[in-house]
Amino acid sequence: MVCDVWFIFQKDLSPLVKQLAPADTNNEAQIPFMMASDGIKQRDIVYQVTSSLTGPIVVEDVVYENVGLDISRLFPSRDLTFRRLIFKRMEGLVQSEALLTRDGSSDKSAGETERKKAGSSSKSKRRGAQKRDNGSTGQVKVYHGYLASSYHTGIISGFTLISSYLESVASAGNEVKAIIIGLGAGLLPMFLHGCVPFLKTEVVELDPTMLNLAKDYFGFIQTEHLKVHIADGIHFVQECATSSAAEKLSVCENENVSKVMSLSSNGSCTSSHAASRGKRSIDILVIDVDSSESSSGMICPAPDFVEESFLLTVKGALSVQGLFVINLVSRSSAIKDMVVSRMKMVFSHLFCLQVEEDVNTVLFGLCSDSCIKEDCIPQAAVQLEKLLKFKHPEISQSIRDLAKKIRCLK
Repeated sequence: MVCDVWFIFQKDLSPLVKQLAPADTNNEAQIPFMMASDGIKQRDIVYQVTSSLTGPIVVEDVVYENVGLDISRLFPSRDLTFRRLIFKRMEGLVQSEALLTRDGSSDKSAGETERKKAGSSSKSKRRGAQKRDNGSTGQVKVYHGYLASSYHTGIISGFTLISSYLESVASAGNEVKAIIIGLGAGLLPMFLHGCVPFLKTEVVELDPTMLNLAKDYFGFIQTEHLKVHIADGIHFVQECATSSAAEKLSVCENENVSKVMSLSSNGSCTSSHAASRGKRSIDILVIDVDSSESSSGMICPAPDFVEESFLLTVKGALSVQGLFVINLVSRSSAIKDMVVSRMKMVFSHLFCLQVEEDVNTVLFGLCSDSCIKEDCIPQAAVQLEKLLKFKHPEISQSIRDLAKKIRCLK
């Protein structure tokens, strides 16, 4: 989810503006806000659908008047086109955004897309059916080698905090288990699938409509190492915690037996750290969902995901060296402080990364008693870079730059 700063300002200003309205004004009336420009040069509606869980959803292709220098250097094309996923329940909030390319042009230039204008809603839906792309056919495709959302890059930069652990697991030929709560358009899991060869990712999504949209319009595919579960995210993590607890107990009992049988001559014994992680434990858990409860003061995530009871469940589901990542979006300092306070109570170490001009705050919780020191993060980022396989060196640089901004809160 790329949070539109303007949407959040509008959300904050609306109650104040309504106080200035005439007394006989309908309280449910929408207050219009004028902008000089929304920064979009061209917009084509690709598809529209209404979900019983999410409400009206729009997929659109846009060409911006200006794009960032980083992507301009990666793709030197005059007009780059992006595909966006928008929930109408939060008008102006872009849930997901992806770069479009033509087949075979992902490493050269991008952004040449259809120039058909969208007509009526029904025509838009028909055109959407013609323009849907499964990632391997058609004139245009979503390019999964680039992340348009800076907070997604920020999430990956947080892997720096456990880079030594990731290296030890990968060098042993084992897999790192990651769970992502919230599919969106499937862009983050697809990116990770392409650049982290030792990662096995499971995505949990409540709304089946989202999976269909991700597959049909954003090139999302499931593989042996990338699966989607249509389920409640909190219940899923609770089940993982239960399985993890049983696994850890079994491993602990087996280790105790092994220690008794393998005592050395001086009475010492050793245990395998790799064995103690438990096959069912989660190594990386990412919460990337929006909130449908506007009254909570949080845009992301839903309040239930920051309740202390759930945070304790997360801790129980993670491996000893596990990493918990949560994308927090709120303009309320009190709410941010509350979430940070709860996470400090649960996790041994807590780090944060501020992105998107203070709109997105990515929080990283770690269970291990031992932890990387803040001044060692740049070196750890280099270690992480060697484990990841990027098509563009500039992406590695972006991750290193964001990693340097990670700050320790506990």
